[in-house]
Amino acid sequence: MKKKVVLAYSGGLDTTLSLNLLKEKQGYDVITLTINIGNEKNWEEVKQKAIEMGAIDSIVVDLKETFAEDFVLYALQASALYENRYPLATALARPLMAKSLVNTAGKKGAVAVAHGCSGKGNDQLRFEHAIASLNPDLDILAPIRDGEVKRTESLRFLKQKEGRDTDDVFSIDENIWGRSIECGIIEEEWIEPPSSIYSMTKEIVDTPDKAVYLEIKFEYGKPVEINGIQLSFLQIIEELNAIGGLHGVGRVDHMESRVVGIKSREIYEAPAALILHSAHKELEYLNLTKRQLDLKKYIADLYADLIYQGLWYTGFHRDLRMYILSTQTAIHGTVKIKLFKGNVSIVGRKSEYSLYDREISSYETFDGFDSQTATGFIKLHGLESVIQIRKQKDLLIGNTQSFKSLPEEQ
Repeated sequence: MKKKVVLAYSGGLDTTLSLNLLKEKQGYDVITLTINIGNEKNWEEVKQKAIEMGAIDSIVVDLKETFAEDFVLYALQASALYENRYPLATALARPLMAKSLVNTAGKKGAVAVAHGCSGKGNDQLRFEHAIASLNPDLDILAPIRDGEVKRTESLRFLKQKEGRDTDDVFSIDENIWGRSIECGIIEEEWIEPPSSIYSMTKEIVDTPDKAVYLEIKFEYGKPVEINGIQLSFLQIIEELNAIGGLHGVGRVDHMESRVVGIKSREIYEAPAALILHSAHKELEYLNLTKRQLDLKKYIADLYADLIYQGLWYTGFHRDLRMYILSTQTAIHGTVKIKLFKGNVSIVGRKSEYSLYDREISSYETFDGFDSQTATGFIKLHGLESVIQIRKQKDLLIGNTQSFKSLPEEQ
């Protein structure tokens, strides 16, 4: 009896070739697992294609709600943007897919799981770290990577097996939190991406000439309403993808630092992600102290790196998550956003836990603030620097170019 392997299957070029290699070259009985997390397709066609290509079974599961609540929300509350730009849509999906692979392998008696990643990308790390954490006894196969298969070879396979040719050499991954596009002409870093690669967002010239205003309400750092209408988090994401995309919001052209040390040009579309990150961050600015914000920024960078590098199922993640949850106890309120010609503008914010006090902050009133205390505060605030200049002036002048213009002491 042949050994069974569960293959993460999208129905696309790389995973279809992986299915063929696992069956024909390595002799496995292949079970395909396709996970619906917003990459809208005809799922019956995907299943049928897998069977036609030689799979003994093809499974499709809908995990959009789980993905939104247990993965995307965590990243939003953490303010996790890799290199301050990428909302991590593809990266967030991998630990969920890995968990589903492991669970399906257990149910089906498979000895291995497989993915269609190459040796140059990040997804191989995300899949394999997660799988090893969840079940270290499973073998992990990556036929594209291990066979060093070039994309042009994959295209030849497509023509041979399906009797059709294509000039489409782009690699595309899509879910509710965003869409990533790479390969082909995009690898030319000086060339503007062709408009044909975009599907979620309109060209600016085609967007409405009138702005749209949205009021997004948060509770514990989670979006719960748009314009007074209560919706699930998944519904909010879907609604903002549609509205944001209509107004040209959400395109990111990014020179990205991959985990393996390679610079890669990546194109992303993520309307809902960029809108919600902007709104969520604004409430944090309103409701958290400066010291909380300083630490949260550092934690956000750590959290984004953790997701990007595939370290989801780790104690380090648990520790960061507990801190993030603590900060979100104060993130209640509503943010007013204006979308116009590709731009997301914050135009208003309010919260019962706001640290903003107009009576203290206003230049028109002095209630609650004694301006005479400012004089003493200024002297104390600069005391350390004054003492250092007095005691170490020669050292500072000798080592720091900017101090050479200091006037001589009288």
